[in-house]
Amino acid sequence: MTQDFHTTLVVPRYWPAMGGAEQHSRQLAQSLTRHGQVDVVHLRSTENLATDVSYAWNAARDYQDESVACSQIAAPAALAPVLRSLSSGARPGGRALRGAFAALARPAMYRQLRALTPHSTVVHSIYNGCTPLAEAAASLPQPWVFTPLAHTTLKPGTGWSAPSFQRLYRRADALIAMTDYERHWLIEQGAAAHKVHVVPMAPLFETEQVESEEAFRARYGLGSHPYIFFLGRMTQAKGVPPLLEAMPQLWQRYPDLRLVLAGPDDDPIQGAAAAVLTDPRVIHAGLIDGASKRAALSYCQCLCVPSTEESLGVIYLEAWAHGRPVIAADTPVMRAVIDAGQDGLLVAPQAADIARAASQLLAQPEWADQLGERGRAKVQQRYSWESSASRLAAIYAQLAAQPRPQPA
Repeated sequence: MTQDFHTTLVVPRYWPAMGGAEQHSRQLAQSLTRHGQVDVVHLRSTENLATDVSYAWNAARDYQDESVACSQIAAPAALAPVLRSLSSGARPGGRALRGAFAALARPAMYRQLRALTPHSTVVHSIYNGCTPLAEAAASLPQPWVFTPLAHTTLKPGTGWSAPSFQRLYRRADALIAMTDYERHWLIEQGAAAHKVHVVPMAPLFETEQVESEEAFRARYGLGSHPYIFFLGRMTQAKGVPPLLEAMPQLWQRYPDLRLVLAGPDDDPIQGAAAAVLTDPRVIHAGLIDGASKRAALSYCQCLCVPSTEESLGVIYLEAWAHGRPVIAADTPVMRAVIDAGQDGLLVAPQAADIARAASQLLAQPEWADQLGERGRAKVQQRYSWESSASRLAAIYAQLAAQPRPQPA
C-alpha cells in the first residue's frame, strides 16, 4: 500500500443519509484508505433538511467512521441567524435569496475547509447539492478533483450545464465521470479533455447476508406472488409516477403481480399515480436494511427504475450483481451502461412503454434470467470498488506530485 496522498472528500450529504451518492461516497472513502489517508468533510448526514440550508441549522461535530475521520461543518454562530432567515428553515426562496445565501455561506465554508485541510495534498468534491461548498473547495490551494454526478438530461443552460457549473469544470484539476457519455458531455461543457477521467462507482451492499425468501415474503405480505422492485427516492425524476400508472395495465394480464417500492418518500405523488398507491398490491417497504435489500433484488422478477436523472445508476448494477434483469429509462447515460435487449431493457418513461417491457420479462422468464446473468458478468468485468479506488489513487498521487500554482 502506498501513502502518496492525503485526500479530503468534500461531500454535502454523507452516510448515514440515504441515497446513492451518500452511500457510495462512504464506500469510496473506505476503499481509498487502502491506498492513502482519507478524511471527509460534509454538511449533513440526515434526511431532515435540504442539503444547502443544513449548513445554517446543523451543529458542527467531529467523529470517526471506521478508519475515516469525519467533520460536519456548520455556519459560525454570528452568521447562522442571517442564513436561517434567508432559508426560512427549508430552502432559500427565489434567485435573490439563493444568491445572498451563497454569497454569505461560501467564504465561511472556505475558511472552515482551509482550517480542516492543512495537511491534505488533494481535495475531492463529490457533488450531491450545495454549489457554494464545491466553489469553496475549488478555491483551496490544493489540487482539486470534482465528481459532478451530472444529470445530463436537464434543459441546456440549467442544472449541471449552467454557467456556474461550467466554471467549476474549467477550474478542476481533474474531473471524474461515471461513463464515457458523461466524459464527452463534460468536455462539451468546456472541460479540458485530458483532465476528464472515467471512474465509475460499483455495487454497494451493506452486508453479505441475504434475508431468506420465505422471511422476506412474509415480512411484506408477498406470499408466492411475483413482484417488480423499485428502489430509490419517490420522486418524479426517478420515474415513480409512470411506473405506478403502468401497474393497472400489467394487472389486466397479471392480476397477482405486486409492486414493491423501497426508498425515501421525498415528494407527494399526485394525479392518476396517487390512486394506484392505495391498491393493496402496491407494497410500501420504505427504508429497508441491507439484508432485505439484497433479498428484494434476489427474488424479484425485475428491477424497474425508469429514472431520467442518473449519472450511472448503481442500483442497476446491484440488480445485475444478483442476476436480475433491469428496466431503465432510455437516456444517453443509460445507453452507455445497459445494452438494450442484451442485459436489460430501455424504455420511454411512460406507462405504456414500462408496461410493455415488464410484460416481456414476465412472459419470458428464461430470457429475463439470461438478461440478468449477462448483467452479472458485466458487473464482474467492469465495476469494482478496488478498481475504482486504485484509479483514483493514481490520479491523486499524480496531482499531489504536481500541485497547481498558488493563487496570487
